[in-house]
Amino acid sequence: LSIRNTIASKSNSNDGDTIQESEDEKSTRVYFDISIGDDEIGRLVFNLGRSENYLLPKHSENLVKLCSGDLRPIDPRCSYIKCSFKHSPQFVETMPQYRWAHVLDGKGRNAIGQATDRITDPEGMRKCTHKCYGGVYYGLKYDESIYESGVVLTVPLVGQYRGSTSFSIVRVGESPQEWQEKLLLNSAVLGWLESGLEVLQIMARQTRAPPVVTASGKL
Repeated sequence: LSIRNTIASKSNSNDGDTIQESEDEKSTRVYFDISIGDDEIGRLVFNLGRSENYLLPKHSENLVKLCSGDLRPIDPRCSYIKCSFKHSPQFVETMPQYRWAHVLDGKGRNAIGQATDRITDPEGMRKCTHKCYGGVYYGLKYDESIYESGVVLTVPLVGQYRGSTSFSIVRVGESPQEWQEKLLLNSAVLGWLESGLEVLQIMARQTRAPPVVTASGKL
């Protein structure tokens, strides 16, 4: 599925920032090449919008640098290469426990600031808070009319893996109506899936092995 390109401007609404998009080649895109067992299944590409419009720039920049491996020559752990997505009934679509998200914890070494320090941005969070049933989430405001794939990339803002290398791929649009935005609670939406929906579906529907990142980078 296609998606309109990048975040070009922001305006305020009762729910917080809403995102308007226009054609723009300056969007930041990151990719993950995925394998399952010995089989390469394809590439996931996420659009993070234009860097000057990042709502949570520290979190976004950390993700981009981990994808591009800028610090790998200094610390090989500052990378997503060879990291596995979690793999259990909670992450298999055909199982009743499925939670419509796929989580990768990373190696716990951030690419900005001190590698083991948690990233925080309370001021930024206050400017991009979105209410939904059950609480709040942060970052980009989910809008199914914009995110045509219905899939977003998030980072946790609470819990053990907050402010570190963990991220989730969340299938908001395909989830049951009673879930939808509630899947984003206590996390920050940094970008959306621009291509690779079929790869994500393969990841979600297979049971034989954890999906592994074989390559990642910035496009």
